[in-house]
Amino acid sequence: MNDKQGLVQHTNDFFNLHWGFDSKAPRWDFSWNWCGAVPNYLLGGLYALFNGEDLIYIGLGTSHGGGRYQDRGISRRLMAHVLRNAPKEMEVSYIPRERWKKLGVDVVATLGFPKDKNYLSLALEDYLIGQTNPPENRNKRIKKT
Repeated sequence: MNDKQGLVQHTNDFFNLHWGFDSKAPRWDFSWNWCGAVPNYLLGGLYALFNGEDLIYIGLGTSHGGGRYQDRGISRRLMAHVLRNAPKEMEVSYIPRERWKKLGVDVVATLGFPKDKNYLSLALEDYLIGQTNPPENRNKRIKKT
């Protein structure tokens, strides 16, 4: 399943295998409407890009940053590679960069990890790409025979 429901299900499967902590596992947030800060912007973790319901890319944002932007891995990565500031006349704060605009990206979802568990985001990214095979994750795509 290469859609929102599939992403959530595969994420839950991963956490059922690997989340042995007393706290609840992180959950995907699909609520962002291109205005203001993205959900989980202060955390490291994952982001997923969709065209409608179709998952097209899973990305990792785990940078520890520096200065006043320390530990803002998700927002730092999105701003560097996915988003750009919208023109002032638009009603939104951000728009997709040209590559993602051409692919019809209209939904950005995020999943943020607590700082002490952020190391799991790398494993989750690898697991999800293997399970969902998003078309734009070229470097980690599974070749179908």
